[in-house]
Amino acid sequence: MKRVLGFAPVLLIATGTGFAQTDDVIFNATVSDSCTVVADTNGTLGLNGTGTVLASTESGGSAGQATVTATNTTFNVTIDNITAFTTGPADADTNTNFATTYNASGATTASGVAGATPTNLGSGITTLAVNASATKTSGIFSAGSYSLTATVRCAP
Repeated sequence: MKRVLGFAPVLLIATGTGFAQTDDVIFNATVSDSCTVVADTNGTLGLNGTGTVLASTESGGSAGQATVTATNTTFNVTIDNITAFTTGPADADTNTNFATTYNASGATTASGVAGATPTNLGSGITTLAVNASATKTSGIFSAGSYSLTATVRCAP
């Protein structure tokens, strides 16, 4: 006679205890001190009624716009002094004084600030409305196309 040995199947059931493992994935970052300036919109110069002032605040003129983003409060914003037109007729710069002003809104608020005057920036996004003007001390502006550049600067 032959004997048959039977094996009973053994069923192992995983209960989750002791079998699951977890670990954390950590993300790190370092934000450096920075200040960026982005010129969003160019301005337009309008001519006054006597032909002696070209300015963004005159009829037909409009302010330019720039966005300044600062990661902390150690930065100041200014606008470089303008000394000449970028383009214009031959006598464009003769007897001409230039000026800029700005208004700030957002992380920083200011109104009617002379361009070269530093304004301490708040941490975050500040929108600047930039105005520029050219004024003849004698004579009038000749017919032609005029352009000037106002450089917005952010520095500690």
